[in-house]
Amino acid sequence: MTDAIASHVTQVASTPLGNADVEGVRLLLLDNFIVSLWGATRPWTRQIVAWTRRFAGTGDSPVLGGDWCADPSVAALVHGTAAHSCELDDTHDETLSHPGSAVIPAALAVAAGQDASQADLLRALAAGYEAMALLGASAGGMDTVHRGFHPTSVFGAFGAATACTCLHAWDRGEVVTPDRLISAWGHALSQASGSMQFSVEPVGGEVKRVHAGLGARNGVLAAEFALLPAVTAPRHVVEGPYGLAASFGGALRSVAPADRLQVHNISLKPYACCRLFHSTIDALREVTQGFSVPPQRIATITISGPQLIADQHMLRRPEGSMAAQYSAPFIVGATLAHGPRRYDAYSDEHLRDPAILEIADKVQFELSEELTRLYYPNRFATGVCIRFTDGSERKAVVVDSAGTPRRPLSKEQVLAKGDGLGTGEWASIGARLQACLWDASQGARSLAHRLARPAA
Repeated sequence: MTDAIASHVTQVASTPLGNADVEGVRLLLLDNFIVSLWGATRPWTRQIVAWTRRFAGTGDSPVLGGDWCADPSVAALVHGTAAHSCELDDTHDETLSHPGSAVIPAALAVAAGQDASQADLLRALAAGYEAMALLGASAGGMDTVHRGFHPTSVFGAFGAATACTCLHAWDRGEVVTPDRLISAWGHALSQASGSMQFSVEPVGGEVKRVHAGLGARNGVLAAEFALLPAVTAPRHVVEGPYGLAASFGGALRSVAPADRLQVHNISLKPYACCRLFHSTIDALREVTQGFSVPPQRIATITISGPQLIADQHMLRRPEGSMAAQYSAPFIVGATLAHGPRRYDAYSDEHLRDPAILEIADKVQFELSEELTRLYYPNRFATGVCIRFTDGSERKAVVVDSAGTPRRPLSKEQVLAKGDGLGTGEWASIGARLQACLWDASQGARSLAHRLARPAA
């Protein structure tokens, strides 16, 4: 299984991207840059950035939020943490992982240090997304979450390692081979990490932000270690008795490559919360007629969906922003009290917001075996039933939420996410980022500096 996936990913890495593929990867980059800039303002990211100052001058990769360059592994750690800091990063639904927060930071950091072309960066990213999605799906996908591991950190190391391995090969004038990829994956297997314990405690959840940064950093290191011939690594990465599936996932699954690249099978997030509840927010929009129903008219709100909601997402009094963004009751309360695009509704300042908590206390969960059987985990369908104080009820089920491949966001909608930055400069920053990304002459180093210093 490992050999088969490596052969396919090698073919992806060796094939020039079509126009639609280039557009798709650029949109993922634009989304990642916008989300990362907002995430760079968060206190945990700023402290990670300050911590990395000790590595200033160790490499040529710009550090997001700093005014220095460092080793690619350091820059990838910061960028990955920032990208995953506001629950707005892209998602591969089948594995509930966030490829952009691991693959893009690693690839951009390495490519910037090499001064690689934009074309090579985009092709490496396409290969990284492909590997992360297929390796994760073959190892059981969502079983990883149920086992208590965070897929973004675990699978992210493999996607990041793939992109970096491609860049190293091309920088040396060499071709990417399956053996080269498998060696990097063998190293990534020994670095995989990330516990889901953050999802069941009211405090301590901000470590989840760093999980993506760790996946990105680990991928950079795995690709570099694979260049050291004496530091060998195992080959049966997915199917081995202590491989990816056995250690972190579930039953092995045969995953055939899709008709199109995995970069086209990624969901973009319009709402700053766990991807699972984006369909819930869209269903709330339906049953409240565009969020126009006064909360005092609502008696109860019942969310229906997979058992995972009850297991990891029903905390009623979160004590940190990460816990709030994972709490179904709080998400419903924040959405109905302040609207679905108030990113700051999940900040510490709103954790005791009576308008949110009053609604949150009306939320309950009901297992839907039908939605689970028909859609989960490939599509995150949920239902909402609101019972009003007059005894009437309204129900809605949403299978594909806004931002999924079946309901994709436009470039303009992705740019609009930048409003969460809360700065009047955003319009010009977004325009400059877009102009750079859609200019093929702008190489990886130029893009990395533009991201690190967007106001320049």
